[in-house]
Amino acid sequence: MTKFNFETKLEIVKRYLDGTSVSDLKKEYGIANHFSIFNWTDRYKKFGVEGLKVRTPGYEYDGNFKLAVLKWKKINQATYSRTALHFDISNPGTIANWQKILDKSGQLALFGRHNIQNSSEKTLINKLEQENQNLRIEIAQLKNSLPNVTNTNAFFEEKKQCDNQILAIIKDIKKQYNSYGYRSVTKELQQRGYSVNHKRVLRIMNENDLTCKTKKHNLTISDGLLQ
Repeated sequence: MTKFNFETKLEIVKRYLDGTSVSDLKKEYGIANHFSIFNWTDRYKKFGVEGLKVRTPGYEYDGNFKLAVLKWKKINQATYSRTALHFDISNPGTIANWQKILDKSGQLALFGRHNIQNSSEKTLINKLEQENQNLRIEIAQLKNSLPNVTNTNAFFEEKKQCDNQILAIIKDIKKQYNSYGYRSVTKELQQRGYSVNHKRVLRIMNENDLTCKTKKHNLTISDGLLQ
């Protein structure tokens, strides 16, 4: 199977969007399957040029992430292509392979023995890449929820409105549990059904002076006695 680099895929997508037929592109570039062109085009429309860049060599997905992807596909009765686009997975065939492993060997096989043997450094790199990927998905979903919005200012205005909504809920929690710190507030938000991490909660609480203040005790010595 021929692998295409970023520049070639971008060139193919732009020519396709300009009107060149799939058949002509397949023949000229030696593309085995026309679905590849459709997949690249969909990724370009949703993620921009970032969606066409080649993944880091040896990139591995976490077993829990694989299960979440397959569960979403089943619940939404989605195709492999639609599922791959939703989770920013460049090759739909990757998901099809996970499904085969799950059907044949069960959930544990999706984690893989080599995952347990990975060094702490490689595990950390994978975790950071996974968080980065989740962030790209979240941003893309926010953009898609804003019809006819094409400028950055409008996007960040919408994000600010989301922060304000979370802030209102945080204030309500603090009224009930004044001693709660940002971690307890995060757990309470998640129990109420809000998908938000502790870093975002801490930022919002810091910006609005809602974090718990540590009391300082002043010690004085009078007539040889500690007061």
